[in-house]
Amino acid sequence: MNKGKQKDDTFLDSLNKERMKASDEAREKSLLSFQDGLKQAGLHKPKKKHRKLRQRVIGIASTAVAAGIAGLLVLSTGIIGDSNSDNTVGQGNGRDVVHQNEENAMDVQNEESKNLIETVWNRPAFDYDDINGVPTSSIFNSDLKVYVPRSWTIDETEGDAAHSIHMSGTNGERMNLVLFNEDYDQEEFDARLQELTASFAEAEEVPIPVDEFIDEIRLSHQVSFPYENVFPFETENAEITAFFDEDNGKFMELYISELFGHPMIFTSELSLDDTESWMLPIRFFTFMQAADYPYMIHGSEGDLHPEFNRPIEKSVLLQIGAMGVEEVDVELYENEELNMTSYLPRGTEVERTEHGEFIEWRFTEPNVSENSFYAFGKLKSGFPLENGKEIMFDAFDIDLSYSEDLGGPIPYHYSYYSGMDEEFIDGYIELFESGGEWYYKHKHADREDYNGGVYIQRLDLFIDSIEWH
Repeated sequence: MNKGKQKDDTFLDSLNKERMKASDEAREKSLLSFQDGLKQAGLHKPKKKHRKLRQRVIGIASTAVAAGIAGLLVLSTGIIGDSNSDNTVGQGNGRDVVHQNEENAMDVQNEESKNLIETVWNRPAFDYDDINGVPTSSIFNSDLKVYVPRSWTIDETEGDAAHSIHMSGTNGERMNLVLFNEDYDQEEFDARLQELTASFAEAEEVPIPVDEFIDEIRLSHQVSFPYENVFPFETENAEITAFFDEDNGKFMELYISELFGHPMIFTSELSLDDTESWMLPIRFFTFMQAADYPYMIHGSEGDLHPEFNRPIEKSVLLQIGAMGVEEVDVELYENEELNMTSYLPRGTEVERTEHGEFIEWRFTEPNVSENSFYAFGKLKSGFPLENGKEIMFDAFDIDLSYSEDLGGPIPYHYSYYSGMDEEFIDGYIELFESGGEWYYKHKHADREDYNGGVYIQRLDLFIDSIEWH
């Protein structure tokens, strides 16, 4: 055997040994790179404006995932640096072989990653029957309602920096949700992340494209999801990573994003063989609801009004219809005539109209049919309550035959509905007393070009937010 050939064989044998060693260590080092990326990115205390906080959390997550992927590629493909390689005789062919091996390894890994992503996509579908028989559980100081299997246990820990929710199944399944508040710092975030992902070190890491994941869920699961982007957390910049641990028979996921204004870390550890359980994280998030609406987005409050000591602006969640949820930016509204304030969605148009027996303030939005509105008004002194329905219906040109007597304990509540002829409308008017004065609230929806349903929650938001000054 000639010396050149012997040197080449020795070099390749050494390289193969290094590659085997790297392959054994790749998973653990990749995860460490993932976690180190969070530290290197730097996480600062958030300001009160939650949208700035979103950008900060997103930057951290992106750096972390990039570091993890880079570490995985470098280690698993055997790209081992050698500062003396340029001075070694006969290494030209060796480098060519190494380069080809690197390309082959990357092709194999890309194919494996593609197959693993397909496995994530193809988790079993679910429908309404999967949640109809499952009770909701209250978490986060009972502010949120989620679907968790009946047999699971839920433990919560509230600290100055974060609120931790630990959910455990009877067969070793686990889901963890950590929501941070304005008092957290980089070290706290790092510590929680490392704690929650400590068991992921032996697993195969697969970054999941969030937009594609959402599209796959929409295509595979024939249900109406409450949230526009399927998940309630910030999806535009979220990071989702799946982990396959064949040695321990586990399928895990890591979600980093922002949930209702709180920086969020979520992990799940489920059985690799029980693919039906893989739907638990999706069901947990997609059908998450607030216990009460409107639900304020954490950290969204703007500066306080100098006179009324109320936030000038904030963001809230409103429920639309039976299940839909919408995030709405609202602004402080002042009615000098009535000496009161409340909140209206940004861009709401207000029109004051004086009727014979009452004064109306009508609220509309540019993106909603002009034939739909909600309103608030004050009844004038001496208003005959006993004739309230007739007076109000006449003022708004509503046919009395459209009146619906729904019964119930609320007095002076007049519902109406019509699907006859060319009219397709519904609404209600309700008179109420406050501070010795009489007022009313009114929702009217033209359902022919229907958008009016969104006004029910807006009206309730306005009425419930009234403060008299």
